[in-house]
Amino acid sequence: MSLIKTPEASPARIYAIYALIAQMHGQRLEIDLLKRMIMPSAFASPNLERNETDFIGKTIPEMISLGLIKHENNFLQITDTTIPKGSISSQVAILLPHVIRKRVLFSEEDQNEDLGRIIAWYLTQNPYRAPGNWKEVEEALLKQLNDKMECSSDARYGQFEDWSLYLGFTTRILKQLMPDPTKVIRYFLPELFHDSRTHFIDTVVHRLAKLCPVFEHGSYREKVKNTYGTEALLQGHLSQTTSYAWLRLQDEGIVDLRMKSDADVYVLTAQEKKHRYSEITWNGKVEEI
Repeated sequence: MSLIKTPEASPARIYAIYALIAQMHGQRLEIDLLKRMIMPSAFASPNLERNETDFIGKTIPEMISLGLIKHENNFLQITDTTIPKGSISSQVAILLPHVIRKRVLFSEEDQNEDLGRIIAWYLTQNPYRAPGNWKEVEEALLKQLNDKMECSSDARYGQFEDWSLYLGFTTRILKQLMPDPTKVIRYFLPELFHDSRTHFIDTVVHRLAKLCPVFEHGSYREKVKNTYGTEALLQGHLSQTTSYAWLRLQDEGIVDLRMKSDADVYVLTAQEKKHRYSEITWNGKVEEI
């Protein structure tokens, strides 16, 4: 299965399971005890059908496939070493989305390739006019791709929406979803500028594609483009969604976008207005580089 095909595996449920196990001695917890601690008492009733109520049981395999935990002798144990042992729940809440995002996009088994592809497609949309609910997304997929991809039902759309929000690729305004990867780019700034505060935009764009392949030139973005013939961006142009994120970071004072006459130019588009820049400076602290 995959996250998008398993509606029980919500971000909130995976976080709750992970955070609870992380607090246990040896980061290890017996499965039945875990269920009794997390599941509402009504779901523990012997009068209910197990396969209809065992939401935790259906979530566990997805966590195992993500490499977050392992199952051994009816116990679950955390195997991920990215989040330091002893982290409190608030620290887990901050770090876990970044861990899961990497596992989703770089799994050797491509277990969640369907989620990666739909996110890559959604990032090609105009953030100011993007489809923002299941009906609109369904119509846009059929119109643009003649294919619903794996987002083929309201339940699967719900998973796409929940996970794209949790992983930092979208935001919600007045109950409408919109593409906005600002959080993701902000997270990667220390890696993008690890060797210098200032880089040509072309360097940053290609580094970002390797760190997070749903962006321009990344493997997921290329798969969608090659499969469906979408997003015919001109050379040196960024999508409106990626442009929106960088311009937002500039408005927040986190980066500065500049134009140099002797450097290659990238065009960033905000609605109908085009901005031309050649380099990005990250205004991070010295110790962050």
